Amino acid sequence: MYMITSQDAIRRGEREPLWTLFRVVCGLSALSWGGLALMAQLENHYVEREGRLSRVAFSDLIALAWMVPGPVGCNVAVQVGHALRGRAGAWVAGIASVLPFFTLMTLFAIFYRTPFVQAVASQTLLNHFSVVLGVLIAVTWYKQTRALVRGKLEWIATLIGCVTLAYARSPAVYVAMLVAAFAVGWFHSPAQKVRVNVSIARRDLQLAAALCVLLALFALPLPLPHRYELALLWPRLAGAGMTLFGGGFSALPVLKALFVTPGIGVSDNDFTLAFSLSPLSPGPLLNVVPFFGYLVDGWPGALIATLALFVPSGCLVVLAQRNLHQLKANPRFEHGMRILRAVTTAFLAIAVLRIAQRVPLQPQYLATAIFSGMCFAKLKLPVYVVYATVAGVCGLWLAYVALG
Repeated sequence: MYMITSQDAIRRGEREPLWTLFRVVCGLSALSWGGLALMAQLENHYVEREGRLSRVAFSDLIALAWMVPGPVGCNVAVQVGHALRGRAGAWVAGIASVLPFFTLMTLFAIFYRTPFVQAVASQTLLNHFSVVLGVLIAVTWYKQTRALVRGKLEWIATLIGCVTLAYARSPAVYVAMLVAAFAVGWFHSPAQKVRVNVSIARRDLQLAAALCVLLALFALPLPLPHRYELALLWPRLAGAGMTLFGGGFSALPVLKALFVTPGIGVSDNDFTLAFSLSPLSPGPLLNVVPFFGYLVDGWPGALIATLALFVPSGCLVVLAQRNLHQLKANPRFEHGMRILRAVTTAFLAIAVLRIAQRVPLQPQYLATAIFSGMCFAKLKLPVYVVYATVAGVCGLWLAYVALG
């Protein structure tokens, strides 16, 4: 079993300086449109370029990030920081992964009624960006599949995972699928007689209890007057983050139920525009949270909303990682993780499918897909170069059509 510890991650006895960790993760996050893109960039930097984490070790981080709620890309960044520099590294990497989209989405909220922001939200540009993201995820899926899906059981689990996700209608399905995959690997392990001993520290139990309180505050129906609804918005948002599995798209109905109410005051048009602007900002789809927070209470609201949604999930993923490392020597746990890692590749495959379904089947988008594929697979160009090139060409084309 290869679960991540700080010593496992440090190459040749070196420790990653906190400033370097912040600079790298912040830079990658600023150039990652979507949580999956951030995962791909973190893997490229720390696995392929720096060699600080093995591919199997990094896949363990991804598997664990999918198992806990919250933004998957940020969860992986927090784990990378924890692996390289412990608790301080987790906080530094978490802040670095959130800061770029927090800043940009808050600025969007400040100027969102201006003609410039309305023009930037062109559906044509959003579609081209979606194509680039889909190709990047597809390349990442290909690499992960070659590295992680080898045996017959892994392939069967991956195919079942793809079919399950294609028809999933509830976030609970994500959790059930991952638990089932691990259970299959556990019970099919050749080592059936090995016992597992796990001890959980008291502070970890206290943290888990606090997270459960937030979850209950969100889940329980509370018929509150409007003046109390605003006062409990941020704790309820923190609890809502504990229900968001499988990526940001599951957050749409949850966030709408919290923000689009008479007591909060965010309108349907504001809500729709925020998600239209989301692909233009780096970060996961949940980058809309600072936007909503600013509409509710200005800069303080943007900051509190971001902390409320992202801090609990970051704490939870570190809590899980800190206790799971006790199982690193157990062969049954390793076998379960092998199947779990294989199933997580299904999330990438379905993400590509969802993007392909949303983008119109037109020649210009096919050309963008071919160009992006050559840049990522053959030329190994940075993601921001591809996005900038596509944005420039798309802008020139839109200007030509407008003038013509």
